[in-house]
Amino acid sequence: MKIGFIGLGRMGNPMVVNLLAAGSKVVIHDLVREEASNLELQGAKWVDTVQEMAQLCDVVITCLPGQQQVESLVLGENGLFSHLAKGAIYIDMSTTSAAAIRHLGEEGAKRGVRVMEAPLEGRIANAREASLIMHAGGDDELVGEMEATLQPLGEVRNEGALGCGNNSLAA
Repeated sequence: MKIGFIGLGRMGNPMVVNLLAAGSKVVIHDLVREEASNLELQGAKWVDTVQEMAQLCDVVITCLPGQQQVESLVLGENGLFSHLAKGAIYIDMSTTSAAAIRHLGEEGAKRGVRVMEAPLEGRIANAREASLIMHAGGDDELVGEMEATLQPLGEVRNEGALGCGNNSLAA
């Protein structure tokens, strides 16, 4: 399985380091390629567009600053959902609203894309140490299927239906 990862900032970069260390094949993209130079040296494959990523990956993860960036990247003109194959998996690790992630789930379902959320609890040090807590929300079968893929990043907690992961952080 190839994992696409978009958002290589202070949290995303060490998360990809941990995925690579666990033996995952990772395809990466960010607005600033320099953010990825250390990851390319460790074996990650850089792509210039989300369209390329969608063609190469079974699973795409985003770790972006907020809801606006996620919606633009995923649903915008020529966005990620326009290019992912039916049956592909999209995981958003950004902290957004429960309503926003449910909307992404509805849009994904229209296109045959399975959507899961896994907003993060932790800081940069936790990302480096692979001790993040991911508050997973989505179909139980999908969360279970993705748990082993995400474990190199920390603990996966199944919070319930799509939207419950973000709600657990707000509580």
